Amino acid sequence: MRNPSLLAAPHRVGFFSGSLVLLAAMAWWAWVMVLRLTGVSLSSATPPAWLHADLMVFGFFPLFMLGFINTAGPKWLSVAAPAKAYWLGSIGLYASGSLLIALAGFIPPLHATGDALHLVAWAFAVWIWADRIRASAAADRRHAWLVLAAFVMALPALSCQLAASLYPAGPLAALWVQSAIQIGIWAFLLPVFLIVSHRMVPFFSSSVLQPYVAWRPFWLLYAWLLLALAHAGLSLAGWFDSRINSSLTDLVFAALLLYASYRWSLRRSFKVPLLAMLHAAFLWAGIALALYTAQGLAAWAGLYTGGLAPLHALTIGFFCCTLLGFVTRVSLGHSGRPLAVAKVTWMLYWLMHAVVLARIAGEFFTHQATLWFSVAAVAGLFTIAAWGWRYVPMYWQPRADGQPG
Repeated sequence: MRNPSLLAAPHRVGFFSGSLVLLAAMAWWAWVMVLRLTGVSLSSATPPAWLHADLMVFGFFPLFMLGFINTAGPKWLSVAAPAKAYWLGSIGLYASGSLLIALAGFIPPLHATGDALHLVAWAFAVWIWADRIRASAAADRRHAWLVLAAFVMALPALSCQLAASLYPAGPLAALWVQSAIQIGIWAFLLPVFLIVSHRMVPFFSSSVLQPYVAWRPFWLLYAWLLLALAHAGLSLAGWFDSRINSSLTDLVFAALLLYASYRWSLRRSFKVPLLAMLHAAFLWAGIALALYTAQGLAAWAGLYTGGLAPLHALTIGFFCCTLLGFVTRVSLGHSGRPLAVAKVTWMLYWLMHAVVLARIAGEFFTHQATLWFSVAAVAGLFTIAAWGWRYVPMYWQPRADGQPG
C-alpha cells in the first residue's frame, strides 16, 4: 500500500480494503454454496455458517465505515481530520484481521487471531472517533455521538465473536455466535446505517429534488435506535424461551421505517438514479422489519416459516444495497468525477436487489433451497466483482479534477 493516491485519504484505504474483503467473503461463500449444491459439505472446527456470519457482519462493513467516518466525520464536526498514523493504523489493523478471517475458511487456526485483531483495531478506532468529537465545538453533534455509541456496541459483539472462535467446540459456542450476531447487527450495524441515512438521505434529496422539505426529526431516529435494541434483547431472550419474540416492537419499527420512505419521497427520487439507489435500499429496512413482524406473529400461532428471509432482507437488502449506493456516490465525488451513475452501475445495483430476492426465495421454496442460495451467492459475487472492476481503481488513481484527496 505504497501508492501515494491510495494513502491520500481515509476513504480510499477503507473502501479499497473493504472492497477486497467483501469480494473475498463473497467468493468463499459462493464456493461453499456451489460445493453444497454438488453434494459436497466442508468439515471444519468452525461451521462454515459461523465463519460466513463473522465475515458478513464484521469483515467488511466496518472498513467502509472507518473510511467514511474519518473522511466525512471531521467535516460534520468542523475539526481537523485525525492524524494519518491513527486512521491508517486502525484501518490497516482491522483489514489484517479481516484477511485472516477470510483465510480461515482454508486455515481454521487463523480465525481467532483475526477476531482478536478486529477487537484491538476497533477499540483504537472508537478512541479516534471519540477524540474528534471531544475536539469539536460544533453546535449539533447528535449524529456524531450516536455513531460513537453504536461503535462502542461493536466491542461486546466482537468480544463474543472472539470467544466463539477461541472455543468453537465449547458448550457456549453457539450462544457466543448468536450474541455476536444479534448485538453486531441490531446494536451496531443497523444503528450506524440508520443514523447515516437519517442525516444524509434527506440532505442529498434536498440538493436535487425541488421543492423538497428535509424531514428528519430526531424523535424518529431515537425511536428507531430504541426499537433496534429492543429487537436484539428480545431475540437473545428468545434463545432461552422460544415463546418470546419481537413481533410487536417490529411492527412499530416497520411502520416508522416505511413512513420515513414515504416522507423522504421514494417515488420522486427515481428522477435521479444516484439518489434512488439510497432511497430504494432504505425501503428494504421497512420490508425486513415487516417480514420479522409476520414471522413473529406466525410463530405465536404455531407456524414457523420464512427462516432467515427477514435477516437477509435486512443485511443484503438494506445494508449491501445502501453500501453500493453510498460508496458509489462517495467514490465518484471524492475522485473528482461527476455525480452520475453509468447504466452498467445502475444495472448492477438492481442485480443486487435480485440477489436479495433469490436469497429470500430459498427460505420459502425449501425443496430447492440450496439451488436458490447458490444462485444468490454466485450472482452476488458477480455483482460485487463487476462493480469493483469499475470503482476500486478510483482508490489508487489521482483525482480526475487534479484536486488533492
